[in-house]
Amino acid sequence: MSDESQIGIAESAGPGPAVATRQQPVAPAWHTILFILILLGLSFYQYHSAAEARLAQASSLLPTYIFTVIYELVLLGYVYFLGMRRRNVTISEIVAGKWDRWGQFWLDVGIALLFWLVVDVVLAILSLELGFSGIKAAQSLLPRTGIEMVVWVALSCCAGFCEEVVFRGYLQRQFVSWTGNVIAAVTLQAIVFGAAHLYQGVKAVFVISIYGALFGSLAAIRKSLRPGIMQHAGQDSVSGILGHFVTKLPQFQHLQMLRF
Repeated sequence: MSDESQIGIAESAGPGPAVATRQQPVAPAWHTILFILILLGLSFYQYHSAAEARLAQASSLLPTYIFTVIYELVLLGYVYFLGMRRRNVTISEIVAGKWDRWGQFWLDVGIALLFWLVVDVVLAILSLELGFSGIKAAQSLLPRTGIEMVVWVALSCCAGFCEEVVFRGYLQRQFVSWTGNVIAAVTLQAIVFGAAHLYQGVKAVFVISIYGALFGSLAAIRKSLRPGIMQHAGQDSVSGILGHFVTKLPQFQHLQMLRF
């Protein structure tokens, strides 16, 4: 499966819905079904647990950040070692795209920055319409000290890479292979991505699903995860650091945030 077209998204010729040719799955069906069940089960457990209250009272968030990094790596390891590797699919094939020249690198940087602007506008509109404050939903996870900010950035970079590979790479391509339809694949992975954040609240699930759909669309159009990884890691990093300062403002409860 060295030919990228075997696992890549292929657009249909002519008018009509975005259709992909039937692709070979990048992992066994049981692997994906089990992955989704585990992911949603953990999310449902977190939603009904008192984890948020414990985090708010914790003297340090470093153990939580480190555990989350391990969790992200475990998800990536499950997807790769128990799934993609069985079909001889590498992570580099899933990420796709190469930077043979500096111009290609800067093109992806420019796409990531433009996409960042689009994401912020969309999320700002959703936040205003739904009365949803992402920073309030994630307040218990925001860094409080200098060292926590540093580790938060490391966590954001890890999450940006792992989640894009897992959701917009592995999962989206699995759905393309099952449905033969790009739009359906983008939608399904976005729903799973949003549901995995149920611990932030029901409104967050809807907003994050839209967020995931934007990333899925970018991956489908660009046929690479590189710009999405850049933007995801960058926005998470900046949002956490800005959130640290915003939560110190007396009026922050009334602010509508651009990023959850």
